[in-house]
Amino acid sequence: MATPEDVRRANRSLLLRALHRDGPTSRADLAKAAGLTRASVSAVVRDLLDDGLVEELGLSTTGGVGKPATLVGLDADGRHVACLDLSEPSAFTGALVNLEGKVVVRRTHQRQSKTGTAAVTLVKKIVRELLADADRPLLGIGVGTPGIVDADGVIATAAHLGWQDLALGDTLHRAFDLPVAVVNDANAGALAELAFGDEEVHNLICVRVDEGVGAGLVLDGRLFTGSSFAAGEIGHVVVDRNGTVCACGKRGCLETEVSEPLLNRRLESGVDATAVLTAAGGHLGDALATVVSALDVPHVVLSGTDAVISETFRAAAAAAITARTMPMFSDRLIVRAGTFGGDDVLVGAAARILDLGLGIR
Repeated sequence: MATPEDVRRANRSLLLRALHRDGPTSRADLAKAAGLTRASVSAVVRDLLDDGLVEELGLSTTGGVGKPATLVGLDADGRHVACLDLSEPSAFTGALVNLEGKVVVRRTHQRQSKTGTAAVTLVKKIVRELLADADRPLLGIGVGTPGIVDADGVIATAAHLGWQDLALGDTLHRAFDLPVAVVNDANAGALAELAFGDEEVHNLICVRVDEGVGAGLVLDGRLFTGSSFAAGEIGHVVVDRNGTVCACGKRGCLETEVSEPLLNRRLESGVDATAVLTAAGGHLGDALATVVSALDVPHVVLSGTDAVISETFRAAAAAAITARTMPMFSDRLIVRAGTFGGDDVLVGAAARILDLGLGIR
């Protein structure tokens, strides 16, 4: 049976979600949107004002006869989230992110090929710096990392960082006594689009290309991680049976044709850039075609370097998907760059903490 505290917490989440989704709103319109009484809404808004999570923004300039309503909205800097992006080959990035998904402080440290315990030590150093920078209450610590990550923040494997069965979530919680969420980097990119993206899309595939290749899947407005938290691990799908031998032992895996270090080497070698990007985009499209068809998700968001989000790469990926799918899929296909550029993993890590801490999704 729900306690009064359970009801209060649920009502807070309802109103915060409505304000996050719709922007500044009157108490009366909040009551309609949330299906609550005006008295309940007024009580919850009063609590949120006291907590510094929302603010009054003056009188509405629209409406009918009678006294204009006072608008309330999220106080974007009422809380911050300490976030880390561990996905880039050469650097770890930390940031403080506000309730609107905006980066307000950024710190970047060169990774210098650190792996294993040394990489964990660098993560802790960045968190300490972010906590020292914080001038607002912190909701928690969000981390986006390569690898397979379970719901408890245990990284089953992240080969490029030398991590296996690493309980990073628990390690950071014990070190800093704050709530911690650890998510796969591609999943973080997908969460960023879901929570803060320019377009309201409830079904999408977010493909992130860094040292490897991974995909975050959003189905019916929820992140889908699979039975073993490995959904979207497409980097070792074979796209060329006669291709290069992969570190996993197979030949012609997607990661041997599409990865940030590989693309950089090929582009710097003097080979025609259009040919390089067309070939790489085509390989990615080959790997995605079955996923797009099987899940009926024609909205593909690309995350990575300028090469990956270039028109040439995107067009090649779209053409490969179109060539391998029915017209009903290809006619609706959208392959676009992510909304947040290089900040998508940071923003997605923040979104996960906002959902856990405030019920904003």
